[in-house]
Amino acid sequence: MLHEHLAAWPRDALVVATAANPNGLIGGSGRIGQKHQIAVLMDNLAPHYGDDYWFLAYHAMALSEDGQLAAARPKIERSVAMNPKNAHVAHGFAHVCYESGDPDAARAFLSPWLSDYPRDGFFYGHLSWHLSLCELQTGNWEQALRLYQDAIALDRHSGGPQQKMSDATAFLWRSELAGHPRDTAAWRAMHDYANGALPQPGSGLADLHVILVQAVIGDDTALTARTRQMEELANAGRYPSGSYLPTLARGLAAFQRGDLPTAIEALAPLAGETERIGGSRAQHDVIEFTLLKAYLDAGRLEEARLLLSARRPGASGVPVVGVAALQ
Repeated sequence: MLHEHLAAWPRDALVVATAANPNGLIGGSGRIGQKHQIAVLMDNLAPHYGDDYWFLAYHAMALSEDGQLAAARPKIERSVAMNPKNAHVAHGFAHVCYESGDPDAARAFLSPWLSDYPRDGFFYGHLSWHLSLCELQTGNWEQALRLYQDAIALDRHSGGPQQKMSDATAFLWRSELAGHPRDTAAWRAMHDYANGALPQPGSGLADLHVILVQAVIGDDTALTARTRQMEELANAGRYPSGSYLPTLARGLAAFQRGDLPTAIEALAPLAGETERIGGSRAQHDVIEFTLLKAYLDAGRLEEARLLLSARRPGASGVPVVGVAALQ
């Protein structure tokens, strides 16, 4: 119905936004190949939008998610030049830089951009998360932590429940993978928030981050219950990503217990299927980095090298402690 509608009404921007968003209709479909599907859709619609800064930003992000970085960069730069204050443009620019392995360009753009953006604007917290990834990648832990405390932490984030859940949790998990100390109080706050704001499974991306929290806290009862609920929904055909997240949950719980063989057994077969949960490739990296850390901690260096060699070309660095051993 989406494609039929856009064939008749290609400039229905509301429907385009619903389709092109990584968490939208196609992004939440649970299908393998959805990144390419969105990119093709935007390519087909492009002649109807011309030099429209909003469409250029969405188109660039779709192309970058599909690995078409050479085509994405001029579109996002054109969009920025036309309307640099548009938050969708800033978001697309952050993603293009991340996929291109260009944290310096992202940082140079996002830092001044955020200084002029309303503190309570919906994108403030999420774009601060993008900026924190640049700092983690380049080893600037103190600046990354300041960003977290100022704009990503639960009581500081400007976004909605799912965005608060994913950004804060991902930052905490990634920081530990990079070798930084655990903030137990922050994890407990996220656990309490998840229980109240996201008590039932629904969105794959949000569920991923609830699972991360439950695994860290060691709430086996809640994690088992959520896993069972996801399995029941999947069996009823009502959970688009199917068995992916239930299997992932078992692997993440084993990783947190230090049971590396079980973690690897669960996580390794899921490599290459992360788009099934929706969201962006930058958000998916938390899964890939966890598997990499499990390989490193288990001393399985050749498998770690193979995982890194299969990483998408151009993507940002891998802030995982111990990765230098693979050089």
